[in-house]
Order: sequence, then structure tokens, then C-alpha cells
Amino acid sequence: MSGLVSNYKILKEQNLIVECHSGILDADSFIAFKKSITIDPLFLPSLHYFVHLKNVTFSTNLEDIAKYTSFLEANSKVFGNRRVALITNTPNQVVSTTMFKMMQQNKSQSVEIFSTNESALEWLNSNLNKSEILAILADLMHA
Repeated sequence: MSGLVSNYKILKEQNLIVECHSGILDADSFIAFKKSITIDPLFLPSLHYFVHLKNVTFSTNLEDIAKYTSFLEANSKVFGNRRVALITNTPNQVVSTTMFKMMQQNKSQSVEIFSTNESALEWLNSNLNKSEILAILADLMHA
């Protein structure tokens, strides 16, 4: 595993961005990915996020996490009011995402960490078509 591989799909009708990441996640590559989403013509600041991180190894420390949270705060108007579901399964992922959740001061975003895709989708919106979103996630994982 080297570098970060990121794919996403914007589901405008469900007000959701599905992100799938694999490889080594560092602050700079993740910030570059987030910037690239904002130029997508379907992007809206109000979209919620389903962020699949189960295939990622975080190469981050507290300074990296602070750098990312500062980036989000500086661009809070771009990223808007949203819910962010982070899906993890290893101690490395849980520690990094928990530190992010604790450090982020952006009151316009609500962040929760989940171990299952289904519970994350339920928290985002109980009316989401879960099987459709999980099929999209599977496609993104193999893209």
C-alpha cells in the first residue's frame, strides 16, 4: 500500500457524497482530495458525507490532524452545514478519526465515527436507500 487512492460519487438526490479511500492517508493528500471534490459541478456545500476509511492506514500525527481541521475551518463556507460519517475498523483509524473529531471546532459540521456502513447510513438519514449506496461503495472500492 502506497499513497492514497480516493474515489467518490455525489448523489445529489440523496444529498450525499460517498467517499472511498485506501492506502496511506496523510494530511496533504487528503486536503488535495477534498479540494478536488469542490470543483465537481455536482458539489454543494450542504451535502452530507459517508467516508469509508476501512482500507486506510493513517500516516498522521496531531500536527497533521490540526492542519486538516484548520483547512476545514478556513473553508467552512465551501463545506457548509453537514453531517460527516467516518467508517473505521482498526485502532489506527479509530485513534486518528477520534482526534479529528475532538479537535474540529467547526460547529456547522457534525462528525460521528462508525464501525458499520449500515449504522453510518442510518445516522446520516434513515430514509437513504442503503442497498443502493452500498452498491455504489462497492463500485468505488473496485474503481
